[in-house]
Amino acid sequence: MDPGQLDKRVTFRRRTLVTRGGRQVPGDYADLFRAWGAWRPLTGRRLVEAGAVTDGIDGTLIVRETARTRGLTVADRVTIAGHDFAIESVPIAHRSGWLSLSVSRRRAAST
Repeated sequence: MDPGQLDKRVTFRRRTLVTRGGRQVPGDYADLFRAWGAWRPLTGRRLVEAGAVTDGIDGTLIVRETARTRGLTVADRVTIAGHDFAIESVPIAHRSGWLSLSVSRRRAAST
């Protein structure tokens, strides 16, 4: 991939743990780090989630393979152009220098 195609500044986010009643429970998402990425939408569709119609967008986000990006999981989120996306799959690193993440935008993925 040509590094010049990394035209979107994206923010990866991870859910924090908060203490409630002496127990640690999942809290809100907090910014983890920012990176440059290449966003390629694949499909768009209308979804009915939680009784409301919303847009569902699937796509691929390509970022440089680094120690930080290799630590991403499907429990993390990514913000692309102001929209929150769930990370659907994180492939095993294969030393190409690039990591191709499958992402999806759904109402449930928003914070």
